[in-house]
Amino acid sequence: MRNRIEELLKRYWEGETSLGEERELRDLLAKSDGYDAEKSFFLGISDFSAMMEISLENPSKKSKGLVSFWGRIAAGIVVFLIAGISIYTQHRNRAEKEAYEQVLQAFVLIQENMQKGTGNLEVLQDLQYLNTPNELFDIETK
Repeated sequence: MRNRIEELLKRYWEGETSLGEERELRDLLAKSDGYDAEKSFFLGISDFSAMMEISLENPSKKSKGLVSFWGRIAAGIVVFLIAGISIYTQHRNRAEKEAYEQVLQAFVLIQENMQKGTGNLEVLQDLQYLNTPNELFDIETK
């Protein structure tokens, strides 16, 4: 058993052992007497490994994952909401501009028709100053 421990320790310090051999070395050291420095080293590694497993299984990360999940959903909703609002305001501004242009075109049309109508009335205003239709046609009446 001592020879096997010595052989495994030599191979371990040279970095040539497999995981199975390291487990075997740990088990042999736990069963044998002596090798106090090596025992404390390997027990320290196993204690450290156990602490790492506990810290990796920390439940706070699960809650952070849940918060992160809902945070991403909320961010997506906010992005869609802002995009919808900007599209709506852009559409509303475009509709207001089109309505304004239509009103201006209507005013131009009204102005043109008013000028045509007032042009026809000028002839009638000239007739208003005549006393009688006879004066209009230069007819002499007896």
